[in-house]
Amino acid sequence: MDILVEQVMRDLKSRGFKIVESFNEGTFIAEKKDKYLFYVMVEGVEVTVQALLDVINMGETLSVPVVLALVSNDGTVTYYFARRVRLPRNVRASPLAKSEA
Repeated sequence: MDILVEQVMRDLKSRGFKIVESFNEGTFIAEKKDKYLFYVMVEGVEVTVQALLDVINMGETLSVPVVLALVSNDGTVTYYFARRVRLPRNVRASPLAKSEA
């Protein structure tokens, strides 16, 4: 994982970002004009929902947007913003219409 984190950091530096602070494995803050919390993920490697929530909570605590850096099998890095979605409590799912056979 360390090699992939370094790969993402090099990619960000080539895009003009400066690495500000590193946290646990695969999580760090980088800034260009604004600061962002990056979380490195690897294609094909499962990540728990709790792990993603922990990163999103960390971003909310630090007041910075969270960016998932997904490293593909061929080494390409793709970036995705992630945030918590809050649904209204009074929303109810409507039953699916039965299909006629």
